[in-house]
Amino acid sequence: MADAAPQRLGREEALALIGNMGSRIRNMGGACLQGADLSTADLKRANLTGANLSNADLSGAYLRGANLTNANLAGADLTNTNLKGAVGLH
Repeated sequence: MADAAPQRLGREEALALIGNMGSRIRNMGGACLQGADLSTADLKRANLTGANLSNADLSGAYLRGANLTNANLAGADLTNTNLKGAVGLH
């Protein structure tokens, strides 16, 4: 039996998962956010180590100071995304 494809999160579901955590560090290391609509999301200082963000819409998102070490960003839309001070990008 083949594995089921991961369920893609819509904008509301993705933002609900992240939650409104103010300026606290968000720990989403290893999260599967494949194809999620995170456009304009505030992910400042988020820990996204090893997260699957492939094909995610991060256009206009605020990822300042985020840790993206080993995160999968293949096919992600990073148009106008603020990545100042983000680590793990190469």
